[in-house]
Amino acid sequence: MPPKTTPRVKGNVRAANSSRAAELSSASSTGSSLPMSQLGGFAQFATPAFSASSTYVASTAPRSAPLSRSGSSSPSLSSSGSPAFGGGGLDTDVVSVISNGELSMIIKRLMSKRDTTTKVRALEDLEKWVRAQPEDEETGSIACQEAIGPWIKLYIKLTTDVDRRVRLMTNNVHLLLVKRVKKKLAPYLKEVVAAWIGTFFDPTRDVARVAMEAFKSAFPDNKREQVISFCLQDMVYYISEILLNKTPETLSDPRFNTKEEMDTRYARVASSSLYTLGYIIETLSPEALEKHADDIGQLLDEAKLWAFFGHGNALVRRATYNMLRTITTKAPTLVKSRLSIVSKHLFPAAFSDKDTTTHGDMWDAILVFTKAFPESWTIVADKKPTMSLFAGFLKSAGYGSATATYRSILPLIASWGDESILGKNGTGFPFAKDFFDHFWKGFESPNIDKETGSTLMFMEAYLECLVYLAVRFGKSEATKQGQDATLEAFLAFNKTFMTLTDNDKTSAKFTQSEQGIAKKISTHLVRLLTIPSVSERAAVNIWQPTVEAMSDIVSSETNDVYVKRGKRAIMLLGQISALANEKQDKALIELTEKAADQLVQIVATQCSGTQSFGPSQLLSSLAVHFEVAVFSNPASQKAMHAFFDLQFADMLLTSEDQDSSNDGASQGSESLPHLLDLFAGYLGNTKEQEQTTRIWQQVMTKVLKETEEGSNQERQSVILRGLLDRTSAVPPAIDLKLEAINDFVTTIVVDQKYKESKSYEDLITGALCANAIIPDTLMLERLDLFLSDVLGGQAMGKHSEASAILGIILKSLSHIAPLSIENSAEEPLKQVAKAVFDLSCQSEEHLSETAQRNLDELQRLSEESEDIQFLLRECLTDHIRDCIQNLQRFTSPEDLAGQAQKLADLLNLTDISDRFGLLSAFFFDKDHWNSLYKTLAATGAHQSLVMLDPVVEAYYADTKANHVVAQEYPNIRYDSFGLSAYGRLALFTYELLKKEDVMVSLFLSFPETMTWVMDELLKVRQGCLDAFQTPSSEAGVFYSPNLHKDSNDVVFRTLLRELGTMATSWITLALEEGWESQLIEVLAKGPQAAPKADDDDDEESGCSPVYFAREALLEQDGFKERVLSDVVHALAQSDSSDISSANAKGWCQLLKSESLPLSISTGLVIALRKRLENTNEFTNLLNQWVTTPVRPNELTVQNTETIRRLSLLVAALMGPTDEEPSINLPQLRAMNLLQSIRRWISDAEVLQTFDNQNELLVHSLVLRLLRALAFQVQELPGAHWEMMFGQITTVFEGLSEIDSTPFGMVALERACRLTLTLIDLGQEEADIMNAWDEHSEGILVRAMRLIGREESTLEATSLRMNRPVRQYFEVLSQVCGHTSDKLVLAHGSVAEQCRMLMEPLTSLQMLAYKQLQIILIEQVQTLSIQMELKVPNSPVVDPIEGEGTGEDTVVSTAAGDKMTEPKFPASLWAIISNPPAGFPAMDVDVDADDEKNLREEFSLLSSGNSHHDEDEEEYGVGAGVAAKSETITSHAVLGYLLAWKLAFAIFENTTYTVKSRLVEQLRTSSTMNEFLPYLFHLLGIHSASSLVNDSSSSNQTTSSASNDAQVHLFDLSRWDITEYQVMGFDLSSPEIGFPLFAGHLYYTCLANVPSLVRIWWTECKLRQLSIAVESLTERYFSPLLITRELNSLVKAQQAPAQGGNAAAAAALSGVTDDLNELQIKTSKATSEVTASFQIDEATMEIVIRLPTNFPLRQVEVEGLQRVGVKEARWRAWLLAVAGVIAAQNGSLIDALSLFRRNVGLHFEGVEDCTICYSIVSLQDRSLPNKTCKTCKHRFHASCLYKWFRTSNSSSCPLCRTLW
Repeated sequence: MPPKTTPRVKGNVRAANSSRAAELSSASSTGSSLPMSQLGGFAQFATPAFSASSTYVASTAPRSAPLSRSGSSSPSLSSSGSPAFGGGGLDTDVVSVISNGELSMIIKRLMSKRDTTTKVRALEDLEKWVRAQPEDEETGSIACQEAIGPWIKLYIKLTTDVDRRVRLMTNNVHLLLVKRVKKKLAPYLKEVVAAWIGTFFDPTRDVARVAMEAFKSAFPDNKREQVISFCLQDMVYYISEILLNKTPETLSDPRFNTKEEMDTRYARVASSSLYTLGYIIETLSPEALEKHADDIGQLLDEAKLWAFFGHGNALVRRATYNMLRTITTKAPTLVKSRLSIVSKHLFPAAFSDKDTTTHGDMWDAILVFTKAFPESWTIVADKKPTMSLFAGFLKSAGYGSATATYRSILPLIASWGDESILGKNGTGFPFAKDFFDHFWKGFESPNIDKETGSTLMFMEAYLECLVYLAVRFGKSEATKQGQDATLEAFLAFNKTFMTLTDNDKTSAKFTQSEQGIAKKISTHLVRLLTIPSVSERAAVNIWQPTVEAMSDIVSSETNDVYVKRGKRAIMLLGQISALANEKQDKALIELTEKAADQLVQIVATQCSGTQSFGPSQLLSSLAVHFEVAVFSNPASQKAMHAFFDLQFADMLLTSEDQDSSNDGASQGSESLPHLLDLFAGYLGNTKEQEQTTRIWQQVMTKVLKETEEGSNQERQSVILRGLLDRTSAVPPAIDLKLEAINDFVTTIVVDQKYKESKSYEDLITGALCANAIIPDTLMLERLDLFLSDVLGGQAMGKHSEASAILGIILKSLSHIAPLSIENSAEEPLKQVAKAVFDLSCQSEEHLSETAQRNLDELQRLSEESEDIQFLLRECLTDHIRDCIQNLQRFTSPEDLAGQAQKLADLLNLTDISDRFGLLSAFFFDKDHWNSLYKTLAATGAHQSLVMLDPVVEAYYADTKANHVVAQEYPNIRYDSFGLSAYGRLALFTYELLKKEDVMVSLFLSFPETMTWVMDELLKVRQGCLDAFQTPSSEAGVFYSPNLHKDSNDVVFRTLLRELGTMATSWITLALEEGWESQLIEVLAKGPQAAPKADDDDDEESGCSPVYFAREALLEQDGFKERVLSDVVHALAQSDSSDISSANAKGWCQLLKSESLPLSISTGLVIALRKRLENTNEFTNLLNQWVTTPVRPNELTVQNTETIRRLSLLVAALMGPTDEEPSINLPQLRAMNLLQSIRRWISDAEVLQTFDNQNELLVHSLVLRLLRALAFQVQELPGAHWEMMFGQITTVFEGLSEIDSTPFGMVALERACRLTLTLIDLGQEEADIMNAWDEHSEGILVRAMRLIGREESTLEATSLRMNRPVRQYFEVLSQVCGHTSDKLVLAHGSVAEQCRMLMEPLTSLQMLAYKQLQIILIEQVQTLSIQMELKVPNSPVVDPIEGEGTGEDTVVSTAAGDKMTEPKFPASLWAIISNPPAGFPAMDVDVDADDEKNLREEFSLLSSGNSHHDEDEEEYGVGAGVAAKSETITSHAVLGYLLAWKLAFAIFENTTYTVKSRLVEQLRTSSTMNEFLPYLFHLLGIHSASSLVNDSSSSNQTTSSASNDAQVHLFDLSRWDITEYQVMGFDLSSPEIGFPLFAGHLYYTCLANVPSLVRIWWTECKLRQLSIAVESLTERYFSPLLITRELNSLVKAQQAPAQGGNAAAAAALSGVTDDLNELQIKTSKATSEVTASFQIDEATMEIVIRLPTNFPLRQVEVEGLQRVGVKEARWRAWLLAVAGVIAAQNGSLIDALSLFRRNVGLHFEGVEDCTICYSIVSLQDRSLPNKTCKTCKHRFHASCLYKWFRTSNSSSCPLCRTLW
């Protein structure tokens, strides 16, 4: 054994230990230079304050003694990087007393960690430990109570750590411990409470929240004051130590923290302490505060505390301001006695604080402090008056904090005492002058621009202070000087605002918010003028000078700033006038009117004396605010006449479109709106009409003259439109009609220039709204052009243009409508009505709203004129009818139904007769419906429906009927929605009737019309039911099989489901007393009762079923008979009265009669069997059918009487769904009938052959009859059971070798159903089971041949979606499900079963999975045995030939489907290597239609919502209908997942050798790269779909709701994913089934091939996907896998020799007798496994750590102790242990087994491989057995082969000798 050596310590420092710390501690107490308080970390716990027997403040100093500032009792808050960790007093006093070993280890780790990551991990381990401890509801956790003592000491340090993650985890652990220790926290409360409450104020909100939550959980609200009071002295002591003694360097350890970290930590702890002091005072009651005043007062007396106002960190300053505000509010007496010291520190620091982030708290503190102690402002601070400090702050604009500062100034000065404001002379003059001077300088400071909107805030504050001080100074004559100074400042402010220029920065600030500033000035000026105490002096000192200044401005020279200043003055005067009128202050109104008159006089004079634009603009501005003053002034009128006469036209033409900003020749660029405003006002208020008319004509002639010269007309259109708008608002006093204007507008309309420019469009709109601007006749002629533009704009997406033209039409309708009626020119109006009606129903909001306004206008006009109403009704009715049948229209039937209703509402048709008179026009007539019905009748009932519907079977069995061969109708066309004309009309009719919601009233008022409409809709219903059940027919009668088929499926299902509401209303009214007798009478007449083709008048009135009977008698086509049957069935169900004997007799005679077609009779039997079953007449009829002899030669389809009797008998016994018969026959008669059937079977030729449709129909009829009789005689023994099984065998033999046909499948389906019935009955009857045992093999073998037959499973996908075909395969798979394992192995084929695995039918897939599992497990076990028995001497393994990509691996079916070599069968490989092209639909049950009876689902008696299952609502299943593509995709996904489940079953039932070869096959292909992303997508990580093959990502069929979010993980926590019952998979809940299956497969994948998953995850280039997968694995899978591995070790260790894993038992039982056993320890808390191997007195020890996301990340293997082994070999062993798990998909047992064998064999003297340095090979577990002849070194065969292959040489790796 090697000698013991002292381990080298990083940095060559001495390791800390208990004795060393004790020596240092002792030295410290005796005056050593190494005081413990100056050491970092836990070294401070050596002080008395942290002795094992004391709480935190167990200081030797008495409580009443002054606060000690010595470092010996300071709080232990040093850095976690202190060398004291792991040694000193903490190790001895704290850790040694912990009895729980795991807790002790965690605490040690926590004390020894320095960096953030390791501390967080240690805290996480502690958190896991706390959570794992048992807890009692009353006493808490005993184990946690042991931990609370050491934890408190850790918490005080860690809760102030530099890193927020450490602080957060610390408080999370603290919260858990507090909840578990409950009252046991009390002894440690004083020690921890200060640091705990300080954490409430941590800057990280999560940390503070958790700390508060912990405190609240420990102490209810009513106890918290008591806690604070109890611990107050300790808390104050703690706060004092932090604030008065600690520095950044002493609070942290400079050796392990940067200066920035130390400063940040100190600022956070200091601010928390200040907040804590405020919290204490805020929490305590006044009585408690008085009690503890001395304790708190000692701290408040310290000047160092108040010096924190000037601390360099903003966080500390905010906390100090907050503390002052709290103390002043709650305990002002504590501050009052210390006012001087507080003031001297507060004001200098506050008013020099340039950090605006602290100003909010600063002003809160100052305002509260000033209000409580106004005298504080008279205290001199730093030899400088406080007012001087505040003045400097104002001059600096609060250093940029406009919001906080300017909102606080008024409350501040309102709190000042007279001594501060009035000054020494008592006049207030010096203060007012200085205050407003400094205030205004702040506005000039650049700091004011730091906040947005600061100008308005400044103005508001400035004006508020002006008003306040003016009022305050006005209370006494002694302060008049102060008031004068204030008013003078107000006047100066007004003049500054009005006389601004563009030459300085102050003007720029004003001009940004001129309107707002003017409003504020006017508001406060009006306040001053209306307050009695100051109004007189304000009028003299402010108002009069202000008006004089306004007059000077408007009378000055018209220079560059003339217009701006004048407008500003007028705007201010206008604002004041508006407020005066609002307040209704007569005196103030009089003042403003007088000032306005004065300005008008001056401006009018200016207008007449200059040609510039400036005066005119001011005059228009005055007209806006003071219209009466402008237009009633003679001087202004005269000035305007001259101005408009001489200058105005030229000015219009040369001006620009926007408001002007300057004057002179170059300033007219923005004056047009002002000129137009002025001109409009002039035209509307003129008194001299003759002169005004002349001016109007002169101006317009001048303006429009440019048009004649061919110049651009756009300028004139802008001027005209502006005048039109303004003259509409202000009606002119003269006639403005001019021919020149009409010609100009007409030219724009005719040339359609309104399309070219918005100005032209605006002009036309305005012209149409003007009174008689252009002739109405001209507009009528051009209206058609408007409409073409509207419709063209809508089609081309130019909605804004179309909307603009609609606006033009709207304003002209009042002229157009009466004119078109009057001139008999109705077509334009009709076009308008149609266009606006269509557009009003569009979804485009900007178009529909404009059109709706047009429609409202039309409605208003129609109410005024019957002619217009008639025109609207006629044209819109024809329009809607055309839209219904016009397939070129883009309007859906639902929207058209809404339009029909909208038309009825438009015409105000509220009476039901009037309303139905309009709506019935949209139903068309019978001839139209019949022409459409021919498209349905021409296709015929699909032959495969014989299996589902006895009426269809009777239709084809009736040789008298004219059978239609189903075929695609060639002439059907579809609209843009994929609807045919038939489907379009049906949907429209249904939607219209549904929207009316007056069904019963309609049936009562219009029974005949509603009955034939009902008949047509029921025909549609029947056609839809057939289409749903046979989607492969591709008939497309109602909608296209290719265009929008899936959505139309949903639409028509909704129609059928809600059609029950309409049918119920009809049936309620049809249930008259004689409904049965009426039907019997009509049906008894036979075809003679059918109506003639041209007979439109029904003899019957009211809602009578006779109409349906006549329709069925007229022609039998397989549809009308079923409609009649459904109607009769609904009536029979709804009729609660007993059937009369006469009616029963009538029905039976009808059924007995051969004149009634067989299909009608069969439908009646099914409809009436429940109503007739208890009547004697029906019993006699059944007996007659049973006892009537039938000779074998009569059993042919041509013998209609026999076929009719047998068909009706079977229909009566079995009903429509082949359920167990509810009608019982006498057993004797049933046995006699069986005897007859036996003779038929033996003698009738038709039952021996299967050549044609008729023979197959007879076979199916006999089989159905046998099934009905089997229920009747199930208790009777006899040869009839042999006869039944014999007939089944005959059918299987006859049909198993020929191609499938619809009628052949019907016969086979009936044979399968009879087989299943007999098997069920045989469970209780031995005779039946004996007969089954005799015939079962022959039946099952042929059934397997049928179900696996290639021609059956490779039919077109659409055919396999047919309900009859699916039902056939369903029952066939149920029969095959009874096949024994022996038969499966003998006759089963992997290729056939794999084809079945991908069929779109769940039962087939489950059968295939079950049989494949049997076959594959047998094959792989056989292969494994063969490979183990035939292992060659040389372990060198040849590479697998043909492996690579998926295509390379797939071989022919014959050669690759049997596992003769360690490769996946080719058929199975083809499935798992090709993921489906898409993802399953998660919001729909794709098998719903297979499980539901559609006739019941869409019953005529069902309401619209009656068939929505509660389960569907719970699991979110949507419409309950799956699209064809969704069904195929969902089943393909299920088959894909089942194939992988089978692949993993192969892994679980094979040996290591075979498994490794299969893993290699997966690894060298891209299969896993597509499989794993597919699973992740199913689990909710939808971004993974981009990594699946291209078809998957491009053809996804997942619901839109599930694809919106990229990550929406399925919650697997509620499910056990370690096991999965495949047969329990439920497609009815796909949103649960697929994710759960995917979760199980991912778990299985991680358990069997973790290396492949790890490779994929490591190489994944999508970071978001990689993170999501890691999170998913770590959350749901890693804990299960880790637990599985650890439990397997524990079980193997407990019972090494009994059962379990043989390999583990061998590994743990020892290699030789000389070696001791391998000792294994597992830790679930840390996910670690420690294995030690003792050799003599020495121990070799390794530890395996499993990461939290195991197995995505590799395990960590660490050698703790090495004995007698070289370092290189030891590392090789450790790498081998890791490699077994990482690369070889091994378990912990495999890894430890390898380690034990390596160690044991090494010490036995076995030589290791010189290549891998391991004795046991990682590849095949073999020993080194290949020896070099030269150097004699030994190698593993696998290592040697790898060396030869990679080096391209066959020489020895060491001596280089050729092998």
